[in-house]
Amino acid sequence: MTVAFLPLDTRPCTYDLPVQLARQSGAEVLLPPNGMVAAYKQASDTAALARWLEETAPGCDALVVSAEQLLQGGLIPSRQARVSAARQCEMLEVLKRIRRKTPSVRTYLSNVLMRTSISTLDPESLVWWEKVNLYSKLCYRAKTGRCSEAAQQCRALEQEIPAEVLRTFLTARGTNHRVNRECIRLAAESVVEELLILQEDCAAEGLQRFEQEILLRDIQAGGLSDRVFLFNGTDEAGAELLQRALHPGGCAVEVVWLGSQPDFVAKYEDRPFRENLAEHMRALHMRQEQGARRVLFVLTPKQEQREAALPRGEAAHDYSEAELQAICRPIGQAAARGRGCYLLDLDFANGGNPFLLECLAKEMPVTQLWGYAGWNTASNALGTLLAQILAGGGGNRALNRAFTAERILDDAVYQAIVRQAVAARVKADGQDVYNIRDIPKTQRWLEEEFEAVRPLLEAIFGGEVPAFEARLRWPRLFEAAVFTRAGNGPVYTGDI
Repeated sequence: MTVAFLPLDTRPCTYDLPVQLARQSGAEVLLPPNGMVAAYKQASDTAALARWLEETAPGCDALVVSAEQLLQGGLIPSRQARVSAARQCEMLEVLKRIRRKTPSVRTYLSNVLMRTSISTLDPESLVWWEKVNLYSKLCYRAKTGRCSEAAQQCRALEQEIPAEVLRTFLTARGTNHRVNRECIRLAAESVVEELLILQEDCAAEGLQRFEQEILLRDIQAGGLSDRVFLFNGTDEAGAELLQRALHPGGCAVEVVWLGSQPDFVAKYEDRPFRENLAEHMRALHMRQEQGARRVLFVLTPKQEQREAALPRGEAAHDYSEAELQAICRPIGQAAARGRGCYLLDLDFANGGNPFLLECLAKEMPVTQLWGYAGWNTASNALGTLLAQILAGGGGNRALNRAFTAERILDDAVYQAIVRQAVAARVKADGQDVYNIRDIPKTQRWLEEEFEAVRPLLEAIFGGEVPAFEARLRWPRLFEAAVFTRAGNGPVYTGDI
């Protein structure tokens, strides 16, 4: 198949990973010309992207499109309220024209349901990120009558948060909501084959709840529950929709819960993770089946999920080494019986647990894992791993093994350990971790800190650490591009 892909932005998780997995499935993936998709805070030329999409569509079997990229030039620009709702709805007409001109081409669309706060782009915005998050929670409590003091607390925050920050946030929310409703109408008109509405970072109480109610009513009223899905996530959508286009029949997977609480609510999400798992699988036509050859092992936190990046110490809700060994045992046993084992590491948010992998290496070579994910939010990791399950086609060939090794190096080791060490050096140097000035120096520190954890890498990979390269993609530390020499390398070729 030939698929045109318009990614959410140029981060490795949204640009490279989806394409790597699609190519592993044997697809030809067409991307906008180099430089057309802008990076970080810059917005892409949306008119040029629309022209590219319309010109490319006739040679494709399917299109996988991020509405944020098509309409606003990326995820971060989409939170800035730069493009009116009316203008964005008008811009969606390109998908209708493509449908009329090339009715055989199926379009798979994703759109984000905006997070409950603003973007964190510098130290000052981090302060307002926390305040706006609290404002969203208190507004929800006030409107639902759950707290008699919430309305007064909201008014106090309105005086504290800069007026422009709050105005932009609320305007962007309203615009985003209208566009989501318009995308549902495109699905109802069969312009779009399938639509994923991804609920970005949030909590159980927040303004997104009111928007969700309306969108779910729209979905139900249109009889679209088998083609339009709303669940937690965001960055994984491209990988999922590419695999949805390439593997319409899905596959069977047995789900095995590890840990002590399968009904936990993950950090930055607003519903039990079990519900997100079921809905992500339903959107991909994946079936839970006892005894299936492919097994998805899901490690849940011992108590409340917290940040991988924070010092762990001897916290009571961390699993002990003995507990981790017991957790790893059924994975080793399943692998020994020839089953395909995939490990979803949700012990922490924003990074996996490298010590879990160290324990697993005592049970089995980690290269025998068919897949691993533990980055960012629980649904981000889930969606990427489900996409890998489909991409592998029921096997663990060389490219799949390389992809798994890259996820271990990135999700677990970089996110949980290396990133924090580099951040400390950047801050000590007087730089902003969200806007790094000296990229070459920071890149050198990145390499040095990976070398500093070489003993841990040796333990995880059984003394056979794959040759790899780690580089910054954007001038910030939240993500890095990690690729092994055995894999198919980076897809994105632009500069920082």
